[in-house]
Amino acid sequence: MKKICFFLVFLLITSCTTSTDSNVDESEPTSGEEISFDQGLGKNPSEFVANWNKLVDEISEDEETLLYFSINPDKVQWTSTDQNILFYQFGLNENTQSAFILNILVADDIVEGVEFFSPVADDEFTSQRTRLFFLIIIAMSDNTLNKEGRDSVLSKVGLYDEVDNPNQIGGGVSINNIRYVVEPLVDRGVLRGINFYTTRKSG
Repeated sequence: MKKICFFLVFLLITSCTTSTDSNVDESEPTSGEEISFDQGLGKNPSEFVANWNKLVDEISEDEETLLYFSINPDKVQWTSTDQNILFYQFGLNENTQSAFILNILVADDIVEGVEFFSPVADDEFTSQRTRLFFLIIIAMSDNTLNKEGRDSVLSKVGLYDEVDNPNQIGGGVSINNIRYVVEPLVDRGVLRGINFYTTRKSG
């Protein structure tokens, strides 16, 4: 059986460059002094959203990218009366099959983690968006990581691994008391999406 390389199945999301017709800034969050942001884990939900949008503003090269990746605070909703998960969907005005979904996990008004769903689509633009979302989430989880550190997280959760079938995709790693996990969403042997989780480790 042919080996399935997550790196290839996911359309090279960890190394693709911006095409000339793409509005996604693939420069990603860097460790340079020109990028200024605060992490979101450990803050209250309003601070998480504000810090997310501040980072997106720092790395966006055009208005379309800024609008797509930013979180509209008025559209963030609680999933239940328990108020422990906030839900937000990106790309509502586009094809719903390419919608990215963010769940913000809250305990005692503090963001303890995020759950992010990314579709797997057969186009480079969606893959570029996925890569940038992953890097933003890593930065929001731990702002002490530099560019190499964030890319190392992507490697350690299995983005470069070769597997026999989609169910073997992904993995987990703990760095600086933050747990990162990638899990595949597989339907009838076909990779439909990727779940990416980050959570603060207690103790």
